[in-house]
Amino acid sequence: MIYPLKLGFVNAFLVRGTKAILVDSGTPGQADRILRAAQGCGVGLDEIAAIVHTHGHFDHCGNTAELRRRGAMKVAIHVGDADKLRSGRPALPHHTSAVARAVLAFVNTSFEPVEPDVLLNEGFDLRQFGLGATIVPTPGHTAGSVSVLFHTGEVIVGDLLMGGFLGGILLPAWPRYPLLADDYDQVRASVEKLLGLGARRFYLGHGGPLDYKQVLIRLSITAPRLAHPAGVPASI
Repeated sequence: MIYPLKLGFVNAFLVRGTKAILVDSGTPGQADRILRAAQGCGVGLDEIAAIVHTHGHFDHCGNTAELRRRGAMKVAIHVGDADKLRSGRPALPHHTSAVARAVLAFVNTSFEPVEPDVLLNEGFDLRQFGLGATIVPTPGHTAGSVSVLFHTGEVIVGDLLMGGFLGGILLPAWPRYPLLADDYDQVRASVEKLLGLGARRFYLGHGGPLDYKQVLIRLSITAPRLAHPAGVPASI
């Protein structure tokens, strides 16, 4: 079961199987809010086995250090973004829009650094944390961006895609590419990869969730190379 945790303009996700994990940890200063939300879902601090990061930016790693101080969860991130988590001051991606730079000028983009316990890689199996899901590297937003793909076709993608405007407050189900990325060609390829692996419902760091048909309809306009999964007509 995936429980979206709305933390202002960013989403984190509590995922519950035989154990529970937190996917991303929001902006700094929200640890209490996260724990209250988890308790509302019937999950206590000692039941969270791990914090799995989709990538190493401040709005996805901001409470990890504080949460690990309070609990015994493992901290996991892809090797490509591990240094971002270790430093707490990740550099901006190569391609950052003027809108994104204006927003970032008014926020603190640093966070308390954390040494990861687990370095994620292709096919990392989350059954050890009680979940029927695997890690899929989906670079583009950052080099070490990953998605958490569940056997149900649900997938948590971090900032691979975004929904709507103002952090998803307006038109959250309107699929868009991220405002900043290391490589937009890789972003498109990563979306294509997830669709090819059977992703059908996309949970986003900002806005969403999105049905795969929404992704195809919108992104086929700006990404004509986007593949259509088996059984999905190209006209959708």
